Amino acid sequence: MFKQMKHLHNLLRFAKGEQEPIIGPLKAMWEVLYICNAKCRTCDRWQETADPRTLSTAEGKNLIAQLARAGAMHLCFTGGEPLLRKDIYELIACARENKLSTSMFTNALLLNERRANELINAGLDAVYISLDGSTPELNDALRGINGYFKLASAAIENLKALRSNGRPKIFLAFTVNKANMYDLENIARLVKTRALDGLSFQPALHVPEIKYRVEDDLAFAPGDGAILQNLVNNVVKMYGDILPMGRDYYRQFAAHIDNPKSLKEHNNIAGYALAMIDPFGNIYPDPLKNAAMGNVREQSFEEIWFGRRAREVRHRIACHEHPVELFESFISMNLAVRRLNPLNLHRTLRPLLKAAEHF
Repeated sequence: MFKQMKHLHNLLRFAKGEQEPIIGPLKAMWEVLYICNAKCRTCDRWQETADPRTLSTAEGKNLIAQLARAGAMHLCFTGGEPLLRKDIYELIACARENKLSTSMFTNALLLNERRANELINAGLDAVYISLDGSTPELNDALRGINGYFKLASAAIENLKALRSNGRPKIFLAFTVNKANMYDLENIARLVKTRALDGLSFQPALHVPEIKYRVEDDLAFAPGDGAILQNLVNNVVKMYGDILPMGRDYYRQFAAHIDNPKSLKEHNNIAGYALAMIDPFGNIYPDPLKNAAMGNVREQSFEEIWFGRRAREVRHRIACHEHPVELFESFISMNLAVRRLNPLNLHRTLRPLLKAAEHF
C-alpha cells in the first residue's frame, strides 16, 4: 500500500503542475522485440527482421528488477509479437517475482494450449488479443493472415478453459479504421457473448517513423470524426460495462480525427508516470519515441528516470513541445489526473491505479 500511496502523491503533484516525479513510472511498456508473424494493414512491424541488439534474457531480468526497485507497479509486454520470444514466460515470471502486475498484447497466432498453460503458470494478469473484425472475412483481410480469426478464437477458448481465479483477464484489442468502424458494435457484442473481460479500442495511427502505417483506404479523413464518435457513443451506451477506460477517453475520438492539435490542451503524463522501453533498452516517455532518455546498458533505470536528460524531455512535454499525435498518449489517465485533488482521494485511488493496466 505504501507504493500505491506514493504514486498517488506523485500524481497529485503532477496535477498541481510539478514536472519531476518522486517515484518511478506507474506503468512501463516494454517492446520485447520488433518482429511479428502477422501482416496487418495498419502496421509495418511484420517487415522487421531479428536484431542481435535485442536485450538478452539476463538483461531483461535485470531491467525488470530495476523497474521494481524504482517503484513501477505494472509492466506490459508488447512488440512485435511477444510470443516469438522463447523466454517470454521467464520474463513474465520474473516480473511477478518482483511484485509487478503484468499484461501482454498478442495476436495469439501461436497461443496454443501448451503456450496458454505457460502464460498462466508464469502468472500473467491480463492478455489483450488483437482482433480487427467480428468475422473471419473482415478480420483476416485487415490482419493479413488467412485463418487468423480461427486461431485467435481457439486461443481465447484455451485461455478460458485453463485459467483459474479469472487470471489472466482476457481483453480484445480492436484497432478502429475506416473499413471496420461499423463493426465496433459487433466486436463489443462478441466480447459480451463470449464472456470476456473487456474490449480495448483506439483509432488506427499513422506514424510511419515507428512502423504504424495506415493504408489510404483505411485512413480516416477530416469530417469522419463525428461519424466515428457517434458509433463510439453508442457502444459506450450499450456496452459500457465491458469498456475499461474512463468515460472521458471515449469522448475524444472526434477530436483525434478532426482536430488532433486539441490533444495538446491536455497535460501529458508520458515520461512522468509512464515509461516506454524498446527492444534494445532505450527508455522513452511514450510510444512515439521522439526523445530517448537513456539506455539501460549504459545507466541504471533510476539514473535515467531521475537524470538530466529525462528532466529535459519532461520540460518539453510540459511546454507542449513534444508531439502528441499518438492517441494512446494515455489521455484517459491525463484526464483523470486533471480532476485529482486531496478531497477525492478515496474515490480516485482504486480506479486511478487500476487504470495503469489500461492507459
